[in-house]
Amino acid sequence: MIRYLKKMNSKRFIRLSLCLTLVLLFLAGTMQVVIDPLFQYHKPWFGMEPVVTDERYQVAGMAKSFEYDNAILGNSMSENFRLSDVNAVYGGNSVKLTLSGSHTVEWADLLSILKKKSPKNVLINISPDNLSAPPEEYEHELPLYLYDDNYLNDVSYYFNFSIMNNYSLTSIKKNKANKPSDLNTVFMWDDGSVCGRELALEHYSRTIDSNDLDNDEYIQRINRNLDLLIPYFKKMPETHFTLFVPPYSMLYWDNENNNQRIGRQKEGFLEVCKILTGFDNVSLYLWTDEEMLAIMSDLDNYRDETHYSAVISKTIIDRIAEKEGLITKDNYQIEVDKLFDYIETFDYDSLFD
Repeated sequence: MIRYLKKMNSKRFIRLSLCLTLVLLFLAGTMQVVIDPLFQYHKPWFGMEPVVTDERYQVAGMAKSFEYDNAILGNSMSENFRLSDVNAVYGGNSVKLTLSGSHTVEWADLLSILKKKSPKNVLINISPDNLSAPPEEYEHELPLYLYDDNYLNDVSYYFNFSIMNNYSLTSIKKNKANKPSDLNTVFMWDDGSVCGRELALEHYSRTIDSNDLDNDEYIQRINRNLDLLIPYFKKMPETHFTLFVPPYSMLYWDNENNNQRIGRQKEGFLEVCKILTGFDNVSLYLWTDEEMLAIMSDLDNYRDETHYSAVISKTIIDRIAEKEGLITKDNYQIEVDKLFDYIETFDYDSLFD
């Protein structure tokens, strides 16, 4: 009889433990859905404001749940845009969905969400350098379960205690302290103190690097990457896509020159221009005027060979507003020739004087 009671008590303990575990899991999952720090189902409730701290975990939910007329995609070349400046150009409200170090495949993942929202405008930085990356290869790990509409795989979200600690509790604490995110400057990395000639030179080394891509492979990669974006140009005819070639510094072109890739780069620029000027809902911007070439040659505008200051980002959006540097079927050969005439004849040694 005593053995029987002990056995019953063990069974009851196990049942109680299982019930308690299920209740705790239910409460944890409910808290995740209610707080929803990754914005998968809604913007913050109960008067709370968004707390945005992680691009890769939060931009998918921002694309799903925020209200906006315009979206900014791309990598760190687009992170320094202020939403207020973009709103002034396009009107309405904008959302920044940038991913530092991202490739075309990641932008396509976000466009699959934006397709359902039909924004009026999408702004993306683009260059043959980025487009020549291996197609469909993620530079950084991406939590893809957050980018789809499959609620079943969201179990990784409901019962993820790391997300609860790093996002849910952070959201609660920052709202309680009245310190939500400033969405106008979210993801900006330039605070006015991270660019300058000395810093740019410090991050640069004049070396010969190995690159096994020949010209044909290079163009093939560009086309395969563009093939990830083109379906969305076609599926989203009411959305206008503004793509711009970011003004890399002459340190970048010094590296390309030293590695004998200038000719290949020019072919890439021409290929991108030829393809993108074929869509009525796509505008492509490339700047080859004296002012922009001077900006590219002034290392005080950069923190390394490619990353430019927030001041240059403001210059870019202002130029887009005035349609300066708009590339068309009729002018792209002339503009690319002008840019590469400057690149091919530039005195690169003067950068190091």
